[in-house]
Amino acid sequence: MEKILNRRPALSVQGGDVALVTEAAVTAERHGFASVWTTEYYNRSAVVTLASMAAATTRIGLGSGVAWAFGRSPLTLATDARSLDDLSNGRFQLGIGTGSPQSMSDWHGMSEPHPAPRAEEFVRLVREIWHLSEQPVDHDGRFYQCHLPADPSVPPPAGPLPVLMAAVQPAMLRAVGAVADGLVGHPLYTPRYIEEVVRPSLAAGARRAGREEDVPVNGMIICAVDDDPAVARRAAAVQIAAYATRRASDAMLEFNGYTEETAAIRSAFAAKDYLAMTAAVSDRMLEDIAVFGTPKEAMERYQERYETLYEQPMLYSPNAALPTAYLRDNIQALCETFAYVEDRAED
Repeated sequence: MEKILNRRPALSVQGGDVALVTEAAVTAERHGFASVWTTEYYNRSAVVTLASMAAATTRIGLGSGVAWAFGRSPLTLATDARSLDDLSNGRFQLGIGTGSPQSMSDWHGMSEPHPAPRAEEFVRLVREIWHLSEQPVDHDGRFYQCHLPADPSVPPPAGPLPVLMAAVQPAMLRAVGAVADGLVGHPLYTPRYIEEVVRPSLAAGARRAGREEDVPVNGMIICAVDDDPAVARRAAAVQIAAYATRRASDAMLEFNGYTEETAAIRSAFAAKDYLAMTAAVSDRMLEDIAVFGTPKEAMERYQERYETLYEQPMLYSPNAALPTAYLRDNIQALCETFAYVEDRAED
């Protein structure tokens, strides 16, 4: 199958254990991917996983997509980032997220009515701490206090730390535009949501801060590849349905007019009818949100809708309620289907 990619894709691995994600990083590196990103949940640490990925690879970029921000102090995360940058020889990008109000409260024991300005201050303070070898940190802000003397014994970083943030709502998107080096996009983004909500909000935040308005977007794309197109479609639908059960997805679902589908998915979820959940994902949702099908079909969908939509497209394998063996096999299929061949890409 002839395939020509205009840019290197990235791989985003949600789910799985440390060993599986490390294996995925090695596979993505072997197939010419630009970077590989991993998240964290209450069952796996992004920091520990990234350390394992750094030790197993030599060239591919590594990123947290995303690590918890408010569950840590800026000093803690800056220290983790410094260690990961050192282990990876400068290949690391820090992607952070605040989580939903429910996860902030129920998981991290904090209630934050102003997450966007807090996130802005968090990023600024992480950057100050990053340069501790050169200058002291003397920070008394609205949300954080940190006072550290300059420490020349700390090896200076090889360069600035790329900091990206996750966001869905306009207020947090404006915060990303104001302070971050890029956005980690949500898997339920659609091209229309990107063009009408995401990019204008990022630009507004950048203008407020006096920065360049063209903020890069690293977009996660739900992607399922199988020789049987029905298998690929079902896996993509399972992942979309899982995200549609979350209230944090309401803004995207309502914007795109998925009201009936969302109601049916949530009704089935409440009844624990998981087959009905998947069946409620419409063809329109699938075409708007996901890449799926045989290798040829998936490549065509990707190139038609997504390759140029994002500055860094991130292929994201479905994993919700799916066996670990499926996640491993689909990651392999993604890497083979979207392998970046240097000389072919330059022809």
